Amino acid sequence: MNVLLTGATGFVGRRLERRLQGAGHHVATVSRRPGADHDWSDASLARGIATADAVIHLAGAGLFDKRWNTAYKQQLVESRVRTTQQLARLVADSRCRTLITASAIGYYGASETPGLDETSPPGQDFLARLCVDWEAATAAASAAGARVAHVRIGVVLGLGGGALARMLPPFKLGLGGPIGSGRQWVSWVHIDDVCGLIEHLLGQPAAAGAFNATSPQPVDMKGFTSTLGRVLHRPAVLPVPGFAMRLLLGEVASVLLDGQHVLPRRSQAAGYVFEHAQLEGALGDLLGRGRAG
Repeated sequence: MNVLLTGATGFVGRRLERRLQGAGHHVATVSRRPGADHDWSDASLARGIATADAVIHLAGAGLFDKRWNTAYKQQLVESRVRTTQQLARLVADSRCRTLITASAIGYYGASETPGLDETSPPGQDFLARLCVDWEAATAAASAAGARVAHVRIGVVLGLGGGALARMLPPFKLGLGGPIGSGRQWVSWVHIDDVCGLIEHLLGQPAAAGAFNATSPQPVDMKGFTSTLGRVLHRPAVLPVPGFAMRLLLGEVASVLLDGQHVLPRRSQAAGYVFEHAQLEGALGDLLGRGRAG
């Protein structure tokens, strides 16, 4: 299959490109950086989409890359909503009939409700509103009859990016411990399962709508940090107060402090089997072998 991939230089995109190529797909990349097959001009994207069987859209500024001030929030919106609108418009005018886009479980907002799934309503905070607008930005492609799937990604565990990269340094020094109350849920996912689910959806011509990319076994923060300490053979008993996380990370700390209990019911119903359903095995796979993420 010919796949046009945005965000190929990102945390998940690098891994997904290798996985798709290993499965025999031809992957053309989109980036503002030199060396990509296509840039973000309409003319270049239209050429890429014209020969693509599917577009996978992962591009977007990273949630943990900078503190969330007004300017960076606008960058988060523009790098997701505007680019998705652009791709959807060009897909609508092409023969390409599949658009798979990243989204996030931030769609559901901070919640203590157990068992949120793809049918649950959106939240009201900044990240939830961003995700709603992000997914709605595909409307032109859907209206033209293209299959659109939204992959709502949880807390991705991998090396080289994401929340785990922020957490590892103190844990390796034996200074880790529960973050905030420790009672908040962590709906985590191994990076290979994010890529695996996207690859699975690529091959399911009837799969459309929202699909959660989260392990079917969420844990609370206390369980997450104690498991991380056990895998690293380090103590994990020093609590990290919520105010300290907010001082360090700013508003984005809410992703780790507030929590959500999210289940991938539609993903499993679509036939995807998670490679890493249990946290200890997932962390052991990443940290025990030191694989790059």
